[in-house]
Amino acid sequence: MEYAKPISSAKFYARTIGSTLFITLCFKALQNKITLEQASSLITLALSIILQALPFILIGVLASSLIRLLVREEWIAKFAPSNSLAGVVVGGLLGLFFPVCDCGVMPVARSLLRKGVSMQTTFAYLLTAPVINPLVILATALAFQWNWHFVALRILGTFVVGAVIAFLIGNLFSPRDFGVAAGKNHQEEHHSQTQTIHELFLHAVDEFFDIGGYLIISAFLAAAIQVWLPKEILFQFVDNPYLAIGSMMILAISMSLCSEADAFVARVLANQFPLGSVFAFLLIGQILDLRNIVLFSRNFRFSLFVFIAAASIILTFLWGLGLNFILGQRIL
Repeated sequence: MEYAKPISSAKFYARTIGSTLFITLCFKALQNKITLEQASSLITLALSIILQALPFILIGVLASSLIRLLVREEWIAKFAPSNSLAGVVVGGLLGLFFPVCDCGVMPVARSLLRKGVSMQTTFAYLLTAPVINPLVILATALAFQWNWHFVALRILGTFVVGAVIAFLIGNLFSPRDFGVAAGKNHQEEHHSQTQTIHELFLHAVDEFFDIGGYLIISAFLAAAIQVWLPKEILFQFVDNPYLAIGSMMILAISMSLCSEADAFVARVLANQFPLGSVFAFLLIGQILDLRNIVLFSRNFRFSLFVFIAAASIILTFLWGLGLNFILGQRIL
C-alpha cells in the first residue's frame, strides 16, 4: 500500500502562516462598516443571480440528456433541406424543437454532419441553438421582466449572425474541416446508442455541476463589477460606444456563462452599460466563450476555427454598434 508523502516542515509552516494572514486580513476587512456593507451587497446580488438561473440550467441539462436518449439524428437528417438558404433557416430554428445548451450542442452538431446534414444547416444549428430555444427564451424574458421586445432582438441578432456565418462556412469550407475527431465518430455513435438511462442521468448531473461552477464564478464576478468597479471607469465605457461594446464582449468571453444563465448576469450589467453592448455580451458569449474556444479548436481545423472567431467578433460588434446608434441606451 502506498502512503502519501508527508508535507515538509517548511511547506507546512508557510501554508499555516499564509492561511492565518489571509483569515486575519478578511476578518479585519469585515470589521470595517463600509467593507461589510459592500460584501453583503455582493453576496446578496450574486445569490439572486444564481437562484434565478439554477432552475433553467437544471431543465436544460435534463432536456439535453433526454434528447440524446430519445431523438435519432437520422430523423433530423431525413427532413433537412439541400438548398443553402433553406438549410440555414432550418438550422437556425432547429433549436426550438431540439433545445440544448452551448455545452451539449457540439456532439449533436457532429452527429448531424455524419448523417449527411449540410454544413449550412449544421453550423446554423451549432451557432444559434444555445439561444434560440424555449428554455433560453423564457429565461431571457424572466431576467428582463418579460420585455418581449428585448427577447425578440436577442433572437434576431443571434439568428442573423449565426445564419451569415453558417452560410459563408457552407460555401468556403467542406465537411473535412469539421473532421479533426473523425476517427472517433463511429465509437462515439455506438456508445451513445447503448447508453442506459442511468448513465444519461449521471451525465446530466456532471454537466449540471460543471455549468453550476461557471455560474457561481460568473455571478460573483458580475456582482463584484456592480459593487466595486469605480463608477468613473464604467462611465468612460458608457460614453464611448466602441469601448462599451468591446469591453462587454471581452467580459462575456471570459465569463463563459451558460445560455440559461447569461441573461440574469446581463440584466445586472444593463444598469451600467448601453443597450448595444448588452446585446453584444449576450450574443458573443454563446458563440466564442472560453469553453467554446477549446471545443472549436479541438473539433475544427485551424482555418475554420479562425474564421468562426473572426466573423463572430466582427458581426457581433457591428450588431451592437448598430443597436446603439438606432435605439440608443434604452432597455426598450
